[in-house]
Amino acid sequence: MISVQNLSKSFDRKPVLQNLSFDVADGEKIHLSAPSGVGKTTLLRILAGLESADRGSVRGVSANQISFLFQEPRLFPQLTALQNVTCVHPDEEKAREKALILLEKLGLSEAVNQYPDELSGGMKQRVALARALSVDRPVLFLDEPFTALDAQLKDSVRKTVAEFCQNKTLILVSHDPQDAEILTQRTLGLT
Repeated sequence: MISVQNLSKSFDRKPVLQNLSFDVADGEKIHLSAPSGVGKTTLLRILAGLESADRGSVRGVSANQISFLFQEPRLFPQLTALQNVTCVHPDEEKAREKALILLEKLGLSEAVNQYPDELSGGMKQRVALARALSVDRPVLFLDEPFTALDAQLKDSVRKTVAEFCQNKTLILVSHDPQDAEILTQRTLGLT
């Protein structure tokens, strides 16, 4: 279980998160909801250990338990789509089969040998998503995972995400209510 107690964070003396407390059970899927600029991404970064809170505590999760999809794809420009997925694995050759399956399910089977500068924004985002899903970790953080995708593609990508995170704890940041409806069990509103 992830347990957040009295978490607070400010930037330049402007409070972003104030005395936030909540729990996420193992295997639970939650949606973080709030207007832009309220601290959803900051909260994910604190939970992942990428940023420190000013006050409060996070228990029950460590960096080596988390797979994280950032808002921007963060692909290595010198690696192909396939290599960008397998590069996070200690044994890239073993990871290749799972990576190929994921890339196919995400509609990228024709792009496995293409480099990021040859991919559209939506394709880059799906490569980054394949990388996050390919890592066998119990906790998955998705920060606006479908923003670069058209409506039809979103539906099939959501199904793939749902399939690959059935037994994982999921924390999703999204402004699209359909993402939350399809992928999560409850919504946590930040104010």
